[in-house]
Amino acid sequence: MDVILISAKALLPLFAFMMLGYYFQKKKYLSESTTKQINIIVFRYFLSIMCAETIYKANLKEDVELLPVLMVAGGIISIFLISWLIVPRFVKDKTQIPVMIQGIYKSNYAILGIPIAQSICGADNIGIVSVIAVILVPLNNAISAFIFEKYTGNATSVPKLLLNIIKNPLVVGSLAGLALNLSGIVIPSWIMSGIVSKLSALTTPLSMIALGASFEFSQIKKYGKYLTWAIIAKLILVPALIIPASIALGIRGVGLVGVTIYAAAPNAVNSYSTAVAMGGDADLANEIVVMTSLLSMLTMFGWFVLIGLTVGF
Repeated sequence: MDVILISAKALLPLFAFMMLGYYFQKKKYLSESTTKQINIIVFRYFLSIMCAETIYKANLKEDVELLPVLMVAGGIISIFLISWLIVPRFVKDKTQIPVMIQGIYKSNYAILGIPIAQSICGADNIGIVSVIAVILVPLNNAISAFIFEKYTGNATSVPKLLLNIIKNPLVVGSLAGLALNLSGIVIPSWIMSGIVSKLSALTTPLSMIALGASFEFSQIKKYGKYLTWAIIAKLILVPALIIPASIALGIRGVGLVGVTIYAAAPNAVNSYSTAVAMGGDADLANEIVVMTSLLSMLTMFGWFVLIGLTVGF
């Protein structure tokens, strides 16, 4: 029963925020342009602050393990390669192939990782969760750029790609937190608790409300077959490969929670903007984000309950 309650407490607030955002959209309280502006603010500022705060507070000698980081990196590359081998055999439209591939390998870890880990493990020992994000973000961006260039021909130069990775708010925030942590600089508590922590706390509700407000279901029938494939692969097959392998390698505790969030999370929200910018089928990308985000609340709950009942958090 404790495992079920812990998992429910971690995921139900996220679902509630998404539904609130969808309600605001239907009531026309949030327009499409406003939703995009909220996403930009959250991604560029609040998410960066949240990553910086988490790493700054972490005991890096005790909290950070190498094996979960390697597992996530290896998982991203392996799932991408498997998807690249299989998807083109069934999807022939070159604007849809990279969208389907990123719909399977690209995880919404950036937004979901820290809040879920905090709910399950507490806020004081989840430094590894942010460290995983530092590895995951560059890999995701590099693979997306490569696969879209391969099929849509919208060139992205290597220097520009590297610059975009370095400028990514997640990377900037994480490196800032790492620098402060290693330097031994002590930030006054009134700044941390009065400003930084409160800004960080805005990240999850705002990002999930904006996600819910962006939901559109108009293209579900058109993309039914491809959506079904993407949902099964992203929410069931990927975690079914990554989670047992992680357990077999002896990953436990916060490290296992971080790997599970990566494996079981829905498709990354920025998959839609990537498809728009690089000539992919944007409508298909949007539907994959929407449907995996909704259904992941059930599947992630199931994965966390299963882990809790077998090896514990």
